[in-house]
Amino acid sequence: MSAIHRISAVLAVLLLSALAVAWSAEGQPLRIGLILAGSASDGGWNQLAKEGMAAAQQQLGAKVTVVQKVSGDKAGDELRACAADGCDLVIAHGYEFLNPAAEFARSTPKMRIAVSGADVAKPGIVTIDFDLSQASYQLGVVAGKLTRSGHLGFIGGARFPSVLACYRGFLAGARSVRPDATVADAYTSWDQPALSKSQAEAFFNAGIDVIYHDVDAASRGIFEAVAERNAANPTAKVWVFGSVADQNANTVCPEATPASAVIRLDQTFLRIARTVQAGTFTAGLLRENLATGTCVAVLNPKLVGTVIPADWGLLVETAGKQLLSGTLVIPEK
Repeated sequence: MSAIHRISAVLAVLLLSALAVAWSAEGQPLRIGLILAGSASDGGWNQLAKEGMAAAQQQLGAKVTVVQKVSGDKAGDELRACAADGCDLVIAHGYEFLNPAAEFARSTPKMRIAVSGADVAKPGIVTIDFDLSQASYQLGVVAGKLTRSGHLGFIGGARFPSVLACYRGFLAGARSVRPDATVADAYTSWDQPALSKSQAEAFFNAGIDVIYHDVDAASRGIFEAVAERNAANPTAKVWVFGSVADQNANTVCPEATPASAVIRLDQTFLRIARTVQAGTFTAGLLRENLATGTCVAVLNPKLVGTVIPADWGLLVETAGKQLLSGTLVIPEK
């Protein structure tokens, strides 16, 4: 073999090797890291995120690593660990991760980062604003029809913008059908059911007969307070509305849960994962709401026609159409 032929053969082998490596890299499954502030079994925000990854796993073959119970001051450590593990995308699931994620993105631009539950754009990352205010408005319509006293309550885990949006929507919806309605609000904890239960009991003792919550794992305490109150006084029933996950069939008081404001996280997470896979991931603020079909009101099917008459259902449907068309706007304050 001549020198030229030997060189050509070597180059051919090197080229084939390079193509094989490139094919192997492209053929690797998408690696996604999911950072949770709470427990992945909280029955709400965090559990829904973990379950929401199923679509990316099934449809894209993604490999997902879940890290739970991460505080905001430890987010940087977990982001570095995800980068070291070769994650293509990290979803930091919670408003408390917004600033740590934005800071990390400046030093590690290769790894794509999305922060869910945030309503402020930051350079280098996708922020996802899950706006449940419109679905909360629809729940407020049902609550305003249900209440006997005209006094309702809202319990949130913290005064995050997304939580306050739920309160405003619920208040506006209730007042659309009962103008004299009041909604007392309190902010307790995301993961301490005892605190939310105590607050619910205090609300009931003050004459409140309907509660809407956004407290994740702490929601069990509210459900227990409702069940115990109704067992003690079945003729003066109290009600609770679920949030984030569809909690209509909760195991404590499903018969007293008329509806839930639900976030379909799986749809959003899959959409973002596809952009990473396609190389079209773009930083910016992503708004998810009633119009995108990811933040919706879900009536309890077992209570429709009894607790929720057909005309109430029509009011909920009409409110949804008006919110979508822009003829109905929820006040900012």
